[in-house]
Amino acid sequence: MDHLFVIRPEAWHWVTLGLVLMALEIVLPETIFLWFGIAGMATGATLFLVDMPTAYQIGLYGLFAVLSYIPVRVYLRRWQRGDQLAAKGLNQRGEALIGQRVGVTDAVINGFGAAKVGDSRWRIACDEDLEVGASAEVVDVVGATLKVRRAATAHVDPAG
Repeated sequence: MDHLFVIRPEAWHWVTLGLVLMALEIVLPETIFLWFGIAGMATGATLFLVDMPTAYQIGLYGLFAVLSYIPVRVYLRRWQRGDQLAAKGLNQRGEALIGQRVGVTDAVINGFGAAKVGDSRWRIACDEDLEVGASAEVVDVVGATLKVRRAATAHVDPAG
């Protein structure tokens, strides 16, 4: 029992662990391995400079893992929250048009016509007939149809 097998990791063990974990990051659909790989590399780099017992190495690895993972996670949550807010109107371009004025390009007859918004042509619905060139204000969106009402000003350029 005098010759127990004791594992004493060296710097290259930690660097190898870091590289393996970072390689797993590439082939697996998770993002957690990168941060533990960075921690392994940092632990290995530290051991190139300072020799320490195995227990301290493991503790240092844990510290590096937390220090590399937590700030990134906090940043990603803020970033994802911002993306969710930005994406709230994604694929709902019509919602952003509510309150804007549009120029009628096809007269509204029997409740339906068309208007040009930017470089797009939109179907419009209105309770009253509107002539070409009339100014209409978007009040709602129903599917791909803009619900409009006659705007206070008389005419706008139908091309814009």
